[in-house]
Amino acid sequence: MSFRKQTDFSKIEFYLNPDDHYAMDLSGCTLITGFYGIGKIGFIVVNHMINKLGARRIGYIITEVIPPFISVKNNSIVLPFEIYRAGDIVFIAAFFEPYKNEHRSFARAVLSWIIQEKFSKMILIGGLDSRLRQDENVFAKAVFTKSYRDSGFETNLSELDEGLYVTGPLALLLMFAEVYKFPAVAVLSYAERSRPDPIGASHAVSIINDLLKTNCGVEELIKEAENIEKEISEMMEATENPATEDSNNRDKGLFM
Repeated sequence: MSFRKQTDFSKIEFYLNPDDHYAMDLSGCTLITGFYGIGKIGFIVVNHMINKLGARRIGYIITEVIPPFISVKNNSIVLPFEIYRAGDIVFIAAFFEPYKNEHRSFARAVLSWIIQEKFSKMILIGGLDSRLRQDENVFAKAVFTKSYRDSGFETNLSELDEGLYVTGPLALLLMFAEVYKFPAVAVLSYAERSRPDPIGASHAVSIINDLLKTNCGVEELIKEAENIEKEISEMMEATENPATEDSNNRDKGLFM
């Protein structure tokens, strides 16, 4: 597949295959994305759904100061920010954390892109510290933009309590979605703050299944929780402590 630069938003470049209709006609699609943060919920959910739904890579995003890490999967190089599609669901998979000085430009570029491509809505995935949980029957909280409410999409999820905050790129995506009047909801699953939490991620997947009427199983997340936690912890350790990385310039922070 030959990827070519399609769009450039303030030095954030979107590359998609211009010869692939599946990659170019994204109107009506739902965007799902999430980042590292509490419980690594966003990362776990996005990658689990990509695998379970058989999504294929249709593009990638190059930023001005893209994290200097790559990986390899199925004989292909994995870039830090990739775009996948399964049916009418498009994922932005952030395999590595964006640097803090690009959070704003990254979020604004994503919103500009999905508006330009006529997406229908955006679902953001993050974690919420399980120590804040007051009702054992509530597995997640949500934040809705006004446009999401006005569009008639389901809003039966419990809303984030007043006095709590969403931070990092997830907050900026919500912020720009509100400013640009784009329908967006953030699903914040309760999770353990100190470690990757596949069980917490399974609750977020179940909620997305309800929102989108998908059937993305969560059995693997539950059965393989210990292995998933170990793999993600090892990957995070490797990327947070590269031998040649300047410790003063590394983004060590965790965010929802």
